[in-house]
Amino acid sequence: MTTAVTVGTVLGDRYRLRFHLASGGMAEVWCADDEVLGRPVAVKILHAHVAADPALRARFHTEAVAAARLVHPSIVAIYDTCPAGDSEAIVMELVRGRTLREYLDERGRLEPIEMVHIGAEVAAALSCAHRAGVIHRDIKPANILLSDDGRVLVTDFGIAKVLDEPDLTRTNQLIGTVKYLAPEQVSGSPVDARTDVYALGAVLYETLCGSAPFAGETTAAVALARVQRDPLPPSFSVDDLPHEVDVVLLRALARAPEARFASADDLRAALLSIRLDEDRTIAVSSPLADRPIDPTIDGGLPPDPRIATGSAPLDPPTRSNRSLVVVSLVVVTALVLVALLISSTSVGRRLFAPEPTTTSTAPPATIALAGARSFDPEGSGDPTENESTARAAIDGDSLTSWRTEDYATRSFGNLKSGVGLIIDLRSVQRIRNVTISSPTIGWSVELRVPAAIGRGPSTTSTPGVGSLARWSAPVAAARNIDGDVTLSLGSVETESLLIWITDLGEGPAPHVSITEVGLSAP
Repeated sequence: MTTAVTVGTVLGDRYRLRFHLASGGMAEVWCADDEVLGRPVAVKILHAHVAADPALRARFHTEAVAAARLVHPSIVAIYDTCPAGDSEAIVMELVRGRTLREYLDERGRLEPIEMVHIGAEVAAALSCAHRAGVIHRDIKPANILLSDDGRVLVTDFGIAKVLDEPDLTRTNQLIGTVKYLAPEQVSGSPVDARTDVYALGAVLYETLCGSAPFAGETTAAVALARVQRDPLPPSFSVDDLPHEVDVVLLRALARAPEARFASADDLRAALLSIRLDEDRTIAVSSPLADRPIDPTIDGGLPPDPRIATGSAPLDPPTRSNRSLVVVSLVVVTALVLVALLISSTSVGRRLFAPEPTTTSTAPPATIALAGARSFDPEGSGDPTENESTARAAIDGDSLTSWRTEDYATRSFGNLKSGVGLIIDLRSVQRIRNVTISSPTIGWSVELRVPAAIGRGPSTTSTPGVGSLARWSAPVAAARNIDGDVTLSLGSVETESLLIWITDLGEGPAPHVSITEVGLSAP
């Protein structure tokens, strides 16, 4: 703690320190009274050992300069800066509430509608900052506040990068909490607005699943995991999750910045477009909402330096809402009784009998695959595309994938009609269904087989050699696919299959990723 300040110290001839709230890695935070305007404020004072470092002191000052010009209901306001003994202080809005970190620690995980509400508000705050040239670079649950007045706020721009100022970060020093770092932060590449999009995606993933997208025994393992693989879809951990949630969060968490949402505004729009049960309500509870600020009471203040009490951002339920719940329970109870009565009859037993655990016919068999190879006959040079990862589409691992190159437009920059992936079977077999798993939105595909068995591309030993003319007309096709797709071929006999991509779908750098391909027999 900075020895130059104590309870009752007046900073800047107006801010009287009342009590110490908490300490962080760079600073300590006090609750103070602004004796000029007569309002409570939070004062963040740089630790003395940090203030002795010119670079860190300059970064701390940058927080005030950068954040003070950000005016938004979801950004903690910066009021002033002033000296504090041998250090510096930033005076900011005192937010009565608690952090998302505390709320998650209490709840474990949130409902999708809560995730959408919080995510949309944070995205709006980030959009405001990005327009001002400020990248937060440390979005995490502890820097998201849930206030008494119903706002969701972003705080702590202390390590923000101002695009028009020199980079004050030290060489090889990672800025940001490891669980939420974007891959480009891990690798030391330049950051931009899409870095914050990734971090917010990681936070929202944790709110739904109860854990961050990546885990490991060491911080280095956690950091490297996001560079090497994609996270599991949230639906792996949460039952009955709308498919759009998987699509939105996985896009926000794409390893390549160009594959993510181009802006926080785009992420916000995608979150708000998710179709959820309209009857579900946001209920961010707060057992501390009605408690007064009293630093003498143990537990009277949460540990976060920017807040004083907890709160709920929703109004309490009304009498009409409670009546509706009672009526609903009565109706449900009546329906259950009717169902029980009917089930006791012979007709009811047939209606309510469970599905048999076995069937008279075996389910479709999965066809064993021999290999996968890329196919780019209309490109220049080698007629392949990302050939080294082609087998990732059939390796049974949803964390690996093959993807096309990035193009200027979804129509391949008008340079070609498509690119593809050839799937080789171990022998000539009949195919009924083809399932393709993909996180891409709005893409289109055609399925083709060799024009003649034994003379098609599958008989060549060089990957991707051949032309589209050596393949049949489409035997199945789908347009504007929202991620995964299953296509029925009826009963086509072949020894290889061409997945011919004709539209790359949506995105700032259009491309298609295929995580897994499965074939089944009639």
